[in-house]
Amino acid sequence: MPSYEDLKARVIDAGECTVCGACVVACPTFHIKFIDGKPERPKRTMDCVGCSICYEACYMLRHDLMKAIETSTIGWGRKESIGLHRSVVAARAMDADITRACQDGGIVSALLLYALDSGAIDGALVVGGEGWAPVACIAEHRDEIVRSAGTKYGVVPVLKELRAAVVDRGLSRICVVGSPCHIQSTRYLKYKGLPLASSVKLTVGLFCRENYDYACLAEKTRVRGVDIGRADKLDVSDEFDIYVDGQKLCLPLTDVKGCVPRHCLVCRDFAAELADIAVGSGGSPEGWSTVIVRTEDGEKVFSGMVEEARIETRDIEDISEVKEIASRKKEKGKQTREIFRLKEAGLDQEEIAARLGITKERVSHRLEGI
Repeated sequence: MPSYEDLKARVIDAGECTVCGACVVACPTFHIKFIDGKPERPKRTMDCVGCSICYEACYMLRHDLMKAIETSTIGWGRKESIGLHRSVVAARAMDADITRACQDGGIVSALLLYALDSGAIDGALVVGGEGWAPVACIAEHRDEIVRSAGTKYGVVPVLKELRAAVVDRGLSRICVVGSPCHIQSTRYLKYKGLPLASSVKLTVGLFCRENYDYACLAEKTRVRGVDIGRADKLDVSDEFDIYVDGQKLCLPLTDVKGCVPRHCLVCRDFAAELADIAVGSGGSPEGWSTVIVRTEDGEKVFSGMVEEARIETRDIEDISEVKEIASRKKEKGKQTREIFRLKEAGLDQEEIAARLGITKERVSHRLEGI
């Protein structure tokens, strides 16, 4: 029977762990903790003998099930690079409190507030915290949701708060907001039948090119004379942009490659393909968000927001930009996994580059991930 030792060897120590928090929330005896940014079991006890729950909770070991999970939750059809969907529109929030605090169109905050007010949910797992250091939080009230607005970069175990949300707070209709990895993990836990996961009624995924280690980013900006803690906004497009006191610091993505976790480098999901609703800035004008509605549950919530005039929407005539970003991430993830495989097989960077028909510089950048 597989155990925590197998999870540690195959996923955590192998750099495959996305730090979603699933193994922590699944452990019935609270033995797995987050230590130095990783799920660790400080001490093996008798409870761990013959127990494989943490291992079974890891979606990274179940890639073969993802198609079945997608079919059972999203449906089936001709799949594009951005995943199966019902509609794609540009939207922005109408609430002044949200627009002052939001990153782009404020759609996630507006959605959570509407879902709370309508009774569709009674709380949400979000990424908040003071400043820009990301922290997994439970939001039940308007002020908590507004405070969590704005994109934060950093690996966050969002799902570790699920137990507290259900057991301590008594929540039973929860929305999980997170990166594609959080959404995949949530879907797997529901598919697997983890009792706590049955309380998740809605998922909102965020477009994600790649994530970064926050401490690493803070050091990268510090040596350039910028305190990331004082930033007004962080944004990633063709470069990493930091806005502080009306000034904009642009970092080439190659300068922050060393801050990208290994699991992000091999990820192929840009548009949160298993979410009820996926949201991001790509493909929309400044101040707007691109919204991909995938499920009946997502459509019901989004339509309700429109009917109550909580958001303004407009058609997106051309979503080729989003599709192109999603396609590039799929190809990059596939190629990077092959780079890692060849590296582990003993090939040097020049040999890998020659084998794959790419530059040595590209191989070097992919191998810089932490």
